Amino acid sequence: MAHKKPLHMGKNLTELEEHFKLGKTIGHKKVLQLCTAANRVKEHADRQYLDRDEEQAYVFYMKYLNLISMIRNHGEYREKKHEILESLGNNSQMLVIYDKLEKLKDSLEQRYSRCGVVQERELNKQRNQQDNMTIIVTQQKLSINAKELLEMIRDSKTSMLIIDCRAEKDLQASGIRYDHVVGVPVQLLVAGMTAGKIHEKLPPEDKPLWSSRKVKEQIVLMDYCTEGNLRKDTPLWVLNDILNNWDQDVVYKKPFLKVEGGYKNFQLCYPMCCRNPSYVPSTMEFNDDARLEDIEYPNISEIRMKDDSFGSKPQPNRPAVDRNSKLAALHVYESKSKPITELLEEQEKLMDKSIQNEREMLSTENVLKQIHDNQENVMDDNEKFEEISTLKYQLMQMEDKQKEFIAENTRLNEQVQEYKIQEQSWRESGERISAREAELLELEAQRRIKEKADEQKRVEQERDRLARDRLAQERLEQRREEMLRIAYENKRRLSQQPPTVETNVEEIRPKVPQFDRAAKPSANAGVSAAADYNQNVYREVQRDFAPVYGSVGRGLTGLKNLGNTCYMNSILQCLSNTAFLREHFLEGTFRQNLNRSNKTQGRIVEEVAAVIKALWLGQYKCIASKNLRYVVGQYERQFGGIEQQDSHEFLTILMDWLHSDIQTVPIQYSSLEDLSASEKAWIDYLKGMESYVSNLFYGQIKSTVKCVRCGKESATYESFSNLSLELPQNANRCHLNNCLEMYFNGENIRGWSCPQCKSNQEAIKKLAISRLPSILVVHFKRFYAVPEAVATVYKKKQNYVKFPLQELDMTTHIAPSELSRNKTLRARRYHLIGVSNHYGSMESGHYTAFCKNTVHQKWYKFDDHTVTSLDTSDVCSSAGYILFYSSLPESPETQQHQIR
Repeated sequence: MAHKKPLHMGKNLTELEEHFKLGKTIGHKKVLQLCTAANRVKEHADRQYLDRDEEQAYVFYMKYLNLISMIRNHGEYREKKHEILESLGNNSQMLVIYDKLEKLKDSLEQRYSRCGVVQERELNKQRNQQDNMTIIVTQQKLSINAKELLEMIRDSKTSMLIIDCRAEKDLQASGIRYDHVVGVPVQLLVAGMTAGKIHEKLPPEDKPLWSSRKVKEQIVLMDYCTEGNLRKDTPLWVLNDILNNWDQDVVYKKPFLKVEGGYKNFQLCYPMCCRNPSYVPSTMEFNDDARLEDIEYPNISEIRMKDDSFGSKPQPNRPAVDRNSKLAALHVYESKSKPITELLEEQEKLMDKSIQNEREMLSTENVLKQIHDNQENVMDDNEKFEEISTLKYQLMQMEDKQKEFIAENTRLNEQVQEYKIQEQSWRESGERISAREAELLELEAQRRIKEKADEQKRVEQERDRLARDRLAQERLEQRREEMLRIAYENKRRLSQQPPTVETNVEEIRPKVPQFDRAAKPSANAGVSAAADYNQNVYREVQRDFAPVYGSVGRGLTGLKNLGNTCYMNSILQCLSNTAFLREHFLEGTFRQNLNRSNKTQGRIVEEVAAVIKALWLGQYKCIASKNLRYVVGQYERQFGGIEQQDSHEFLTILMDWLHSDIQTVPIQYSSLEDLSASEKAWIDYLKGMESYVSNLFYGQIKSTVKCVRCGKESATYESFSNLSLELPQNANRCHLNNCLEMYFNGENIRGWSCPQCKSNQEAIKKLAISRLPSILVVHFKRFYAVPEAVATVYKKKQNYVKFPLQELDMTTHIAPSELSRNKTLRARRYHLIGVSNHYGSMESGHYTAFCKNTVHQKWYKFDDHTVTSLDTSDVCSSAGYILFYSSLPESPETQQHQIR
């Protein structure tokens, strides 16, 4: 992986602003000229981003956004809006740019804050030197003393961040002299806090340091004086809990270290390494023993005794109130009630955000309803599909945000209840003064929250109504399209006019043969005629890809979302980047083996080949796979609609179709008696006819059941086009090898009917691979049905599965008999070529693909019509759903015989 280029344009982001300001004269240019300039700037920014020149990329992306803003405010914008949008693209491209800018900004802030240009170069040198170092894994300690901390500070090679959690005034007054220390005030460390919220509440100068925790090798936690194990609910315990459980976007490289004795001990041992070493905090946080020692007990002689109530006349009952004590008690109560006031204010702000989000969702639903209700042909089908898919994607994002708001509101409610219990104990202890005023304030805040909740409920009900209407309308349109399709098919069959596709002519009526009877036919004339026939059929099919033109490089064309077809796009991009399959389609050799007698009559493989060919022309930014979707929908209706589908289910069915469409090659063998049991089962499964797809993707599993009592074994064989692996139940993180071991490990079964013992016996069942495919597809079973649910409800496992990009070894899972029969299997290794990712839930999710382009030798992210470069370190993520591994060379021209 290429390193980031050294800083060379400035010392901070403020200095970079001078580089992306636009000149005054540029605003006088025509709007289409500005669009052309904006596209050139964006292309230059993309190149700098790929070259990892963060400063240049940041400057050009910001300049691009300034140009977009100028274009939208231009006088010609309304008049030429359609041309402008066609030139600049849709909003999803802007979202990608915003994401890139956010990453660039965070990275540059960290780099500027860490060091200057010279230090950055030194860091690059150190990084280069460390690339070839062997990482020695040792047992990690959970705490360090002051001496060890000082050694780590003085070691320039140590990549460390110290997180100091003390009172805010103590952090400002004194601290360790070290560049990589970030102070987190204890006031922020309360239940319900997350790492993201801490980032928001920190001052601007501390935010880059807090963000640097993502890249540091070691995180050190420190408070004022904690020793021994962490006590629950103390600030240091809360901080540790936040970083472990509420910082999901960050994967820490090592366990956290705690400083024994805290800052107090370090200050005593090494005052010369501290700012203001003589400073002593006025209070000790969370030290119960110190609080008990501070209590002063009165002397018995100083206590004033009561007057004799029987010896004096009754006085008028006029209360005597010490005003000073009231003020003191009021101050104490306000200080203790402050957290609940802040919680209610935060809850009110959260309700405002939630209501605003609900209104935006309602507005989006209204727009979708208007598009469905509009019967005029204002937009063509392509624009309509694109607009609907964009709106649905936005709606899905807003729904996810709404779920986060609901979860956050639940946490705040729990905290409010906890504080109410504490408040009751404070009142019972004698601090009743001004309690009524505080109660009134609290009731007023809760009243406002209730009003906002009622408003949110009203908006939500209206949005639900619109969503139901929209779904009903979509189903109605889907049924109407299906009826029209059936009517069209019936009309086409009954029509006496010759169809446009030559295949249909053969289906309806035979052609009168026209040939020279005097000519002697060649030996393979039948094969040649069939090949010519298939070639002509292929050429005459008219396809509408609705392309967006633009030179993007071979294999870097996106696929438009035609209404929840991201699952299909993800699989097609992975297959498109499978080199041997792609070249088979691009060269057209598949047409020599087309099978016109099966269910799909070779139509699926033709459409997939046409899509892949268009993806690799390098002339289009994106295309629409309309014909493929239509043909697929004819044989599986679920894939022809606009509902979200499972990419694994689509892949499994698609592979069977592709195999069947070109399954015309007889399997060559001399005698069945000479074949092994696995080979016989393989020929029986393929019915004696193989295909290029089966040779690439299909494998075989051997299932062996062994009787525990007598040792009798029984073996069966089952073919597969992908392996479906379970995920560990009690592990948030695991490795692909763990999943493979779970799949291939033996299991005990009871009641197996042993043919030798003639009775039911205990047995051991074990799986092994008897035929290893050239392209190994691995699927993770992330979705599962909730057993206790009344209706069928699916949930998703969010396990982070680490998988290798190179050198995947399957030798340990191959049947021993196959290893002894085929020695070359031991040397076979797999490299990753593609990943189908899934984000979100079963009900509302999104699919993307990460693929390695063999032409550019880079990884790319395919998000429907958007294609962006991808860093190798980002390929492995918790969204990984289906993995594509290849054991073949990247160039199909070499070692063609390895396919079999």
